[in-house]
Amino acid sequence: MSKIAILDTAISPGRLHCQKFHACNVCREEGVGEHLETSHGTICARILDSFTSGYELYSIQIMKSARSKTEKPMGDVRHFKEGLLLCLELGVDIICMSAVSSLLSDSGVLYEITRKLAQKSILVAALDNRRYVTVPTAYPFVTGVQSDEKNCLHPGELAYDETDLFCAGLYANCDTTLLAELGCAPSNSFAVPAAAARMHDWINEGRQVGEELLRLRPYPAREIEEEISFKRGLGLYRELPLAVLVSAEENEAYLACRAAMDALHAKYQVQSAALCSMDAGTDVRFRKRGFAGNWKQEILFMECCYKADLVFLVVSKEEQKFAMEQVSADLKAEICKDHVRISFENGCQTGRAEDLADMMYQILQ
Repeated sequence: MSKIAILDTAISPGRLHCQKFHACNVCREEGVGEHLETSHGTICARILDSFTSGYELYSIQIMKSARSKTEKPMGDVRHFKEGLLLCLELGVDIICMSAVSSLLSDSGVLYEITRKLAQKSILVAALDNRRYVTVPTAYPFVTGVQSDEKNCLHPGELAYDETDLFCAGLYANCDTTLLAELGCAPSNSFAVPAAAARMHDWINEGRQVGEELLRLRPYPAREIEEEISFKRGLGLYRELPLAVLVSAEENEAYLACRAAMDALHAKYQVQSAALCSMDAGTDVRFRKRGFAGNWKQEILFMECCYKADLVFLVVSKEEQKFAMEQVSADLKAEICKDHVRISFENGCQTGRAEDLADMMYQILQ
């Protein structure tokens, strides 16, 4: 019998058929609200329950309950981390995370505990419902999930696309009669418990979850142009300031970029994303070039699908001429050892490389 945790709002266990139920509250909410039967957490639990059986459920409340059915519950990333720490302590087998974050800076809070948990547990997390790059969903050791929006699957069925642009390549059909009864549409959030239910069944049958995912039928995922059109259709696209960062060696430019991004957030609460030729590993703020036809298209995708205030394009000196021909940059910062020269529309400034974030912030105001 697997231990399954749902990190979400409080859950009402009245209509569940789990073998055991445990309620844990890490957000320290005094009341549970008047709509617990239709809370987001309860709906997730009932979807899980409709697709599997014979499990032990841990309700880990990381968000305060909504005061009405239509109110969207909001959380604190510190409570999210506390919930993950509790999962580690409890030895949970499968962790369902429908409540996730599209704030790239939250990765600094969630990464380490998520990495530790992944060594012992199966982590299942939703893609943001508005299709922004999401943490912890985007980590390579987390199974990212989204809903079967094209209605290609039967309820409870899964499909897989390992090339998904958001690292959320598992698709699940969560379209149960429960959602219809409650007047709720299928969503990425509700796809998570549907996926977790199948994983629980695989574990009970002695199968390896990773191997089973690769055996799933492929899913006809969206192309990059569709993602951009989707955001524009919702009115979510906005052109962001673009900074081209240049150094003799791209690794030097990458390190300078990462330091500037950290400082911009720490000092000015500016969220940044970056496009580079290197594999930045676990830093979800960076994306490796080459996933679309050209740099301009890739920058456009990042403007649409990263919840950022600023985008960097990191290049070597050999690439800078090509870069400036490909994209329309608001400024160019050239790193030379301990110094930086910033060129922009109204002139240029020079200074210490360690002051790059402060200089950029002042220029872009």
